Amino acid sequence: MMHLKICFPPSRLVILVTVVSIGAAGQVGCSSGGIKLGKVTGKVTLAGAPLPDAIVTFTPTSGGSPSTGRTASDGTYGLLFSRKMNGAVIGEHVVTISTYQPAMEDPPAPAVPEKVPFKYRESETALKATVKSGSNKIDFDLESGPIEPPPPPKTKAKRSATGCY
Repeated sequence: MMHLKICFPPSRLVILVTVVSIGAAGQVGCSSGGIKLGKVTGKVTLAGAPLPDAIVTFTPTSGGSPSTGRTASDGTYGLLFSRKMNGAVIGEHVVTISTYQPAMEDPPAPAVPEKVPFKYRESETALKATVKSGSNKIDFDLESGPIEPPPPPKTKAKRSATGCY
């Protein structure tokens, strides 16, 4: 039986161990913990004009963490997943877009009113999107409409058989 002995001078051994360690750490750092993400960018317009300073949120319909991004002055956005990785979970998403920001005390800042019509923030008519592996360009062309939800329907009091309400 033949034994093969490989000898490295101490300085080359340190370099070899360092390179292997960096390579392994680099692969772990790029991992999303088993979650598959697709890169998502796009543009949001409202009545044909770019919608700046809106928060775009993709929430997976299968459950899990959402991805968010803020639109730039030209309406473009890119999503971040857990503040560290670009993209969103691959699959179907409910999408919400909102410009509302509450007032802040420290530092002082006034509230920013909502500009996105209610129909795009309501669960029954919410926006939907599918994220695929690789790069995804998903634009949203929103139509103008009422910002506030419609008032609840008025119900008429029924008169009983005795004539009382």
